[in-house]
Amino acid sequence: MKIIFKYYFDVNFFNLIYTTLVSLFFFNFLCFPIIFSSIGTFLGIFSFQYFYANEYYFYHNLGFTKKRLNSIVLFFNVFISIIVFVIYQLIK
Repeated sequence: MKIIFKYYFDVNFFNLIYTTLVSLFFFNFLCFPIIFSSIGTFLGIFSFQYFYANEYYFYHNLGFTKKRLNSIVLFFNVFISIIVFVIYQLIK
């Protein structure tokens, strides 16, 4: 489980950078969860593949495929975004 969270945090490092930049560019932080769970996730995965492509051998040796790792990241990000959206609606 530690390995999955390492990959998750590495991908979301890039994801948060892109999501914050897009939100600042459009001055709309209400779209932050949507961007985080969709475009940001794909840009984070793409950036991880570009900068840390060799780490996929490490994950593959532990039995994790790219598809499985990316599916887990996408699932967690959508889940977190739904929770943030529901909390925002309850507060509003």
